Amino acid sequence: MNNTIVAPATPVLKSAISILRLSGLNCIDIANRFLHIKNPKPRYAYRTSFYVNDKELDDVVAIYYKGPRSYTGEDMLEIFFHGNPIIIEKAIEALVDYGCSFASPGEFTKRAFLNGKMTLDEASSVELLINANTEKAVENALNMLKGKFSSFIEELRKEFIRIIANIEADIEFGYEDIEPLDINEIKKEINNLIYKLEEFYKKLKEQSYLYDGIKIAIVGKPNVGKSSLFNALLQKRRAIVSDIPGTTRDYIEDRLEINGFPVKLVDTAGIRKTDDPIEKEGINIAIEHMKEANVVLFMVDGSKELEEEDYFIYDIVKSLNTLVVLNKSDLGINSKTLDFFKNNAIIISIRNQENVEHLKNKVLYMLDLAEDGIYVSKRNKFLVAKALGSLKEAVLQDKTEVMMLYIREALDYLEEILGLITDENVLDEIFSTFCIGK
Repeated sequence: MNNTIVAPATPVLKSAISILRLSGLNCIDIANRFLHIKNPKPRYAYRTSFYVNDKELDDVVAIYYKGPRSYTGEDMLEIFFHGNPIIIEKAIEALVDYGCSFASPGEFTKRAFLNGKMTLDEASSVELLINANTEKAVENALNMLKGKFSSFIEELRKEFIRIIANIEADIEFGYEDIEPLDINEIKKEINNLIYKLEEFYKKLKEQSYLYDGIKIAIVGKPNVGKSSLFNALLQKRRAIVSDIPGTTRDYIEDRLEINGFPVKLVDTAGIRKTDDPIEKEGINIAIEHMKEANVVLFMVDGSKELEEEDYFIYDIVKSLNTLVVLNKSDLGINSKTLDFFKNNAIIISIRNQENVEHLKNKVLYMLDLAEDGIYVSKRNKFLVAKALGSLKEAVLQDKTEVMMLYIREALDYLEEILGLITDENVLDEIFSTFCIGK
């Protein structure tokens, strides 16, 4: 990390201001060479000019940050230009010619992590905060950035280290006139850690639903109310509603928000036997969407007995994460249809708007999102589970030496979360999704 990196910290568009960010050893030299500022005072805003070959390129404001009191932990320089892409491109070209490297995506935050300015989990939350599409997602990312997740892991880590140190001392000095450790007391401490970790694990939710969104596909035979439900959930008239079967021949999608979760809602073509090639293609696409969806809403006309097409569709969706929706309760629900699904269905009336809000909550319940929690990556949730498994193995042991090995294994999983044990491939994967300049 000896090289000095440069990248735009704002989009390169015509705007009031564009910011260039630099980090590395040569920031003071660059301030002298391009800004004609000698020995810049940290955190002081200088009104000056940016020069290329001693010719003024732009009137700018510059701020110097001396490491380690900076975002990256290194010397940093931020230069505020007028927002013209030509100016920014000329400035970057001059800085690269001088020896700077153009920063790769997330490289500033990666340097912050490597320089101990934030944990790996906190570093990952920076990108989540930037890309969050709902208020709930913003709030969660900000909590993660402030260490809501990593601070608890760090506290557990300290307890693990203390227990390991006590066991090591007992093994090392056990032959001396020191009272040996009571293995039952150690097991009591481990069981206490297991309880804490289990309770914490229950609160963990997969963040992919919060940031990537939930995909819901509405499927069923023609004329059961799929498009009406689509419009009701969106609270606007987006799909054409008609009594004529086969009105929706292609899929329609739109976006909404359910309790802070971004949702992509897909209204699919009615599935039935047909000789129409266009309708057939729409049906094939509908089947693809239902297989890709996080939740499938299988719409049925609940006022009638099930037909051949209903059974055909149910055979496809029953192995998926499916919620059966019996529509038209305003006409009365057919008892045979209700019995077939063994009451494992939600009854609604699109016409009367009955249970539509309850349906939204049911979707969240199916994805374990009904109760609030701490939203983390699959990787971090997996590592917490692995640590828990190692602790449960430790408490089964009768020899402290073997017990310590399992506790060390659990500790390693926690340190992977914090980034104290790192794999370069994992780091590259995490930071490659960042935007340039962050």
